[in-house]
Amino acid sequence: MNLVKLVVIAGSGGTLATGAYLTRDRWIPSKAQKAKNIEDSLKGRKLISSIANPKKQWEAEFESAEQEIKSLLGDTSLNKENGGVKLSEWCDSKMSLDVDKNLDVLKNVEKYCLIRNISSQLSRKGKSLLKVDSEDGWSSTYQKRKGDSSNRGDVALTNTANWDGANETNDIKEVKKWCSENSDKEFLASESEANSLYTKVLKWCTKEGE
Repeated sequence: MNLVKLVVIAGSGGTLATGAYLTRDRWIPSKAQKAKNIEDSLKGRKLISSIANPKKQWEAEFESAEQEIKSLLGDTSLNKENGGVKLSEWCDSKMSLDVDKNLDVLKNVEKYCLIRNISSQLSRKGKSLLKVDSEDGWSSTYQKRKGDSSNRGDVALTNTANWDGANETNDIKEVKKWCSENSDKEFLASESEANSLYTKVLKWCTKEGE
């Protein structure tokens, strides 16, 4: 019978120093190795620099918090184009820093160097997502979409080919479901703006309903 034993390695003073599981073939540390640098601490999260052709994403990131990023980079003359470049350079330069000694830097890296979700982008743009557990605002936004004959298929309203005969109560239930499923998906600036998921959420799921 193969038994797994917990081996305790004592320090020089006889106190517990660390532990490991002894299996038939190898040692397994009892605790995951602690992240040493900022890049290691972001494992499992998506860096802007990791996507293909990230130029538009960096520009959108810069625009989303322009004044804060200008302050962070120490350059008030930056604009959309060079601001995105400078932000990408700043993010890249911080990846190798010791995470424990640079917690404030880590906070800004998490703010400005990662792919965020659509709800985060809407918040930075001053837009308010409608609450799915409330009725407030949904009818107003729905009527705007009906008024400009928006494509119902954008939010999976396929029960009618057009707005003729549409049932607002039933439609809003479906729109709420769609908004709940999509507002936390990735904000990707590389998508065609007019048909992007971000634009659809903005139009159908926010108080502004633009």
